[in-house]
Amino acid sequence: MENFRPAILFQDGCVLQRRKPITVWGAGPEGEQVAVSLAGKRTCCVVRDGRWECILPAMEADRGLEMTLSCGEEEYRVRDVSVGEVWIAGGQSNMEYFLRYDSRWEDTQSLPVNGDIRMFNVPRLTYPEQPKDVSDSGYWFREGERAWETFSAPGYAFAREIQPVLGVPVGIIGCNWGGTSASTWMDERYMEEEPLNVYLKDYEEAVAGKDPEELIRLEKEAYAVEDDPERQRAWAGVMIGIDLKEQEEWIARSAGEAENPVGPYHTARPGRLYHQMLEKIIPYGVQGVLWYQGESDENHAEIYDKLFSAMIRCFRDSFGQELPFVFVQLAPFGRWLEASGEKYPELRRRQEAVSKTVPGVHMVSIMDLGMYEDIHPKQKMEVGERLALLARGKVYGENLLCESPEVMGGKRTQEGIRLSFANTGDGLWESKEEPEAEEEAAVPSILTGPEEMNEGFVIIQGGVRVPVDEVVLDRNEILLRASGLKDAPCQVSFAQVPYIKVRIFNSADLPMKPFSCEVRG
Repeated sequence: MENFRPAILFQDGCVLQRRKPITVWGAGPEGEQVAVSLAGKRTCCVVRDGRWECILPAMEADRGLEMTLSCGEEEYRVRDVSVGEVWIAGGQSNMEYFLRYDSRWEDTQSLPVNGDIRMFNVPRLTYPEQPKDVSDSGYWFREGERAWETFSAPGYAFAREIQPVLGVPVGIIGCNWGGTSASTWMDERYMEEEPLNVYLKDYEEAVAGKDPEELIRLEKEAYAVEDDPERQRAWAGVMIGIDLKEQEEWIARSAGEAENPVGPYHTARPGRLYHQMLEKIIPYGVQGVLWYQGESDENHAEIYDKLFSAMIRCFRDSFGQELPFVFVQLAPFGRWLEASGEKYPELRRRQEAVSKTVPGVHMVSIMDLGMYEDIHPKQKMEVGERLALLARGKVYGENLLCESPEVMGGKRTQEGIRLSFANTGDGLWESKEEPEAEEEAAVPSILTGPEEMNEGFVIIQGGVRVPVDEVVLDRNEILLRASGLKDAPCQVSFAQVPYIKVRIFNSADLPMKPFSCEVRG
């Protein structure tokens, strides 16, 4: 029975989700019976259409278990099984971002090993036979092992922060790929209606009149260039961080490389990575999804809220659970290689709209951590720690301050405009830390005015901008003094620019979110 095998996640060291039925599945010979045993529980099922699926009853947290899977004379033993909390770390390059590139990597390596943290990378292959080094993927591992340094830095930091609080084993499944749209992570069925069918139309236009086999050949050639070990070593330097001049040199060197056309195997194809990667882990029991993505959807920024909402529904339907999503709002950003942050304010607005309209979806702000000339902020441990804090409050029900300050409204007073905020804790405070000299010098003058760079507040009245004379923090309120303000309605916004360094925080050290609100005269 050579074709009897469990799905990829059922390997030594795996972590199973506690307090939910445990689905175990795989492939097998048609009509044969499969038995699965774990911790004294046993269940059987029959192979249908080459696939089997057994469901064990829910369990509490545990460690050091052995799972037995058998079919006829064939038997698999999965050792060192834990039961605890399992999260998916999904998205594009800022979630994929390797731990070894993080600003705190040196300190992280010296931390004591936490044996209750396990990690798993779904192999990043866009077609099954892709000749690519995925030796850090397809198996469970711990801190300190070879694959650890190329695991998702935010995903790992989340586990490191939340495991001691929960006191149970924590498993993080990395399922991410740099430069990808949310449309590739969802089944095409969820994009068939307006306006999301634009993603399907874009793909059809890209391949119209082209030979599919020729496209596949060209795609394979292009991926071979990208996957070449020497190229990957050079790319590592880009991910660690290079200045704008070095970026221009990189673009010039890469100009002659084979173009990777959008085609059947391309990661930009709608649904491609849903079928090639995510389906490999469906319907594994998980607690929720950590998500950091959106950069590659700037071409349709105005409908990102609809796209993201549809993707969440696809995940929830696919796993058969109303999975919580804890996600990261895009960081401040100016330019990197051939990308710009021009559409980021709109993308951030759309992201926040999803957190406000879709139940069980919660947003982390990192408006203090961005880099003007790098799309990949290096403080990823902080990102994971904020994801963990938000999950503790919103998913695990702890009574703590876990959300960024959020504007509740504004009113005119004799002093100026007084804005009130929720989620302030013991009060708002301002960081006096100045930006690094090289960072400040790199930012164009359009973004370095005192309002954008220091406070980020903009008042528009009658279509004209009114200068902010002074910003005063007063516990859960902010007073904006503006001598040019007239007795008429106005619009107040904050941080609605591609790049800014937000310096206003609540007592949990979480930065104020971008906002826009109307203030009556």
